[in-house]
Amino acid sequence: MTPPKVERLHGGLPLIEKIDSHPWENKVTFNPACVLVEDQAMKQTIVQALAVDEQTRKRLMEERGLAMLLYRAQGKKTPEKDHTRSVLGLAVCTPDLRVLIRLEKPVMIPEDEHEDLGVEDPRITRIGNRFIMIYAGYASGRDRNRVRIMIASSEDLVHWQKHGPLSGEFNSRDNKNGMLFEPVRGKRLLMLHRPMEGENAMRVHWAESDTLFGEWKTRGLFMDWIPNPRFKDVWVGGGAPPMLRADGRYLVLYHIGNRDANGNREYDLGIALCDPEKPDPVLRRAEPLMRPTTPQETMGDADLGVNNVVFVCGAYFWEGDLYFPYQGSDTRILAARIPKSELDLFAS
Repeated sequence: MTPPKVERLHGGLPLIEKIDSHPWENKVTFNPACVLVEDQAMKQTIVQALAVDEQTRKRLMEERGLAMLLYRAQGKKTPEKDHTRSVLGLAVCTPDLRVLIRLEKPVMIPEDEHEDLGVEDPRITRIGNRFIMIYAGYASGRDRNRVRIMIASSEDLVHWQKHGPLSGEFNSRDNKNGMLFEPVRGKRLLMLHRPMEGENAMRVHWAESDTLFGEWKTRGLFMDWIPNPRFKDVWVGGGAPPMLRADGRYLVLYHIGNRDANGNREYDLGIALCDPEKPDPVLRRAEPLMRPTTPQETMGDADLGVNNVVFVCGAYFWEGDLYFPYQGSDTRILAARIPKSELDLFAS
């Protein structure tokens, strides 16, 4: 079916870019998680944790909502320190994605053996008064480097407690793109993920657990890739954590990887409507929702050589519209919106 129409915000210009004076993010900023906070009590908790001055505190509390972006960043390698290992920074935005403040230091850095090469690609789901981050831990290994699905929690989005790799057989192999469903009261916990090896690799799988930190059991394939005649190879993986609609169904943004006969890659976005209670949980899908077309999306950092990428790690509803920050070519963060009318047409 025809995908919803996407509006690129701010004239397609970046929302967040590198800052030369910050060694940890003076190279690239990309793959932002996001969560919208509207209730006053939680806003107060977050603003206090930010440790801002009184004028800034007042300005933030006056906002109807705060869009919290936790984004992946890399800096330049220096003789004193290797800043190329990914860390996570934090920016506070208005609900329509205009930056209000941005922290000068990262809120998460690689610390142990499971992530010594970087903390990558966060996704955040709010469960009650706690925020759960599922992220990829990139680790060095004896024979080869490894990537596993990690979990951390926070009550203010600034201070994070790490809980290590998720428990389950699916983490015995390279795996990433973990995304918790926004839970329905009284329902089991569900998560999407994308194994990078094994049966049905490079496709979206799903898993379930009774508790966040308990054993996660795989339920197998959730979403396969769709052949694209323009490309030799196609794969599919996670995007934003599934978003619960008022009708009880979930909206899922996901990414599509493509490689042509010359080895050139392109990353696009897709959209799906899902119901985990159905035998076939993917009710409908449309792709591409977005393709890299603007200079900000098609040309990345010259040294890294990553081009033609749009990629999303979070989204939220605001006044019926769907807002999402996304990255362009692993280099900068942009912003987009899908109007409610387009979403309703897609879901009807």
